[in-house]
Amino acid sequence: MSRGSSRRIRSAGRPRRSAAPGVVLLLIGLAACTSGPQDAATTSATASASVSPSASAAGGASGSGTPRASGSATPRASGSATPPSGGADLPTAAMDIINSSTYAQGSWSWDMVDLDSGATMYANDADKLNFLGSTTKLFTAGTYLDEFGADHTLETPVYAVGSRSAGALDGNLVLVGSGDFILGGRGVLDGQLQYSDPDHVYYYAVPTVQPVQADPLAGLDKLAGEVKAAGITSINGDVLVDDRLWNPFQTKEGVVTSIMVNDNLMDVLVTPGAAKGDRVSIRTIPQTQYFTVDNQASTGASGGDSTVSATLGTGNVVTVTGTLPLGSPQQDLAQFAPDPAGYARALFIEALQRAGVSVTAPLDKVTGTLPADSSYSGTGKVASLTSPPASVLTKLVLKISDNRGAETLLCLMALKAGSKDCDSGGMPVVIGKFAGAGITPGTVQIYDGEGSDPASATPAAMLTWLTWVNEQPFADVLKDGLPDINHDGKILVKSGLSARPEVGPMPAMFVAGGQAGYMTTASGRNAVVAVYALNGIYPTIADGVCAGNDPPNTEKVLSIIQSGS
Repeated sequence: MSRGSSRRIRSAGRPRRSAAPGVVLLLIGLAACTSGPQDAATTSATASASVSPSASAAGGASGSGTPRASGSATPRASGSATPPSGGADLPTAAMDIINSSTYAQGSWSWDMVDLDSGATMYANDADKLNFLGSTTKLFTAGTYLDEFGADHTLETPVYAVGSRSAGALDGNLVLVGSGDFILGGRGVLDGQLQYSDPDHVYYYAVPTVQPVQADPLAGLDKLAGEVKAAGITSINGDVLVDDRLWNPFQTKEGVVTSIMVNDNLMDVLVTPGAAKGDRVSIRTIPQTQYFTVDNQASTGASGGDSTVSATLGTGNVVTVTGTLPLGSPQQDLAQFAPDPAGYARALFIEALQRAGVSVTAPLDKVTGTLPADSSYSGTGKVASLTSPPASVLTKLVLKISDNRGAETLLCLMALKAGSKDCDSGGMPVVIGKFAGAGITPGTVQIYDGEGSDPASATPAAMLTWLTWVNEQPFADVLKDGLPDINHDGKILVKSGLSARPEVGPMPAMFVAGGQAGYMTTASGRNAVVAVYALNGIYPTIADGVCAGNDPPNTEKVLSIIQSGS
């Protein structure tokens, strides 16, 4: 996370309550610094790459700055939500971090259980609720894999609605959204899954993110090529996008519908000019006429602070203002498209034109009307794009902590259950898994797919879920989708973070931060583990997330536990 950036950090989740005026909440599930090449910026990871899960939280637990560690060698059944007390302290180096002044007014809780024996290895306040943050995605992804299976795919079809004569379609061409939130991007058509750490979906928290190298329009180009191959060379009606698969789902990152191209973003990449006073250089991904960029930003003196920002105005005009100092790294001032279907429609029209299909409809104005849902027929289908399997969709959600991807999974689960409402239809599917997993009622409280506050669970309940996952046919698939923090396959965890940035003389407070997932200890024991830190105080957000190239304290504690157990 760049300390020099002046851009405000906003919530990546969808809080049920607004933050107090003047206070900005950071709620993300990523690590902004890494200690090795795995998951580094613009990583290309194939579906067979091996990684794993984790859970983090913090919030409801009470305690002093000197937590009392406890543990037990007494075996614990996987369905138990409350561990026995008594046992051994964490290694001294871990306790030194836990007892540091950073957490003098905060507290830590943890739980670690041997998967083979069921014995509690370490536990402290394991039965108290903690904020989950993005570790909620462990519940979402696990439930999706259990509901659909790792090999399940989605189909995005294109229908020609109208009459055809000599290559001309006298009617409308309709792209029907299926919930495939990759839609041929990130290299999936070539058997890859490209993502960055942090990924561009978190541009607002880490403006120096790097977009992946793969073409985000590859899927639309494939569909357009199939339309041309089906004999359509001109469209005399309109090009439409049907995103009515479920009711629009409003989140903090914008509306979630069944169509999404490039994560519903246009990346606005800004670099300094050659000399002070020069206009900054701007390029966009993708390049499209749907947005217009008005470059009013200039290059500042070397060593200064960045004040560059972008604002989306009427007519889809993106105005870039401020200064970017000489020598500054590229910044991504990405813009969410407020109308996902309108954005996808424009990009599809441009793809058709690249494929040699003439389109008379204007790029920025819909002139046609969608047919009734039941009027599509297989005989009118002229193109189709198959998504990567569920194993890849869930992997992306977990690897980059993709909030809107997680909510899309929730919407798809709602649809399977017979509902078009993502919240009321999808959440019962997830919560309905808890009894079978052995989770005690009241020990998990979640409200959406991504982990918006006040999503909470006890460390013991999270371990119960992870233990259940470990016994399912999709266990290896879920683990493969989660970060390997030391890049050696020993600690496979999902992180979560909820923090309030520094304001004037008031330091930053990490309301919740932690990790949870799977660990193989130095002595060869296989375990599930959850470590959460509550209300840590840091000078700045950057210090709490990544001081230099130093990993967060929760990662340090996990590494110490792994090497000392």
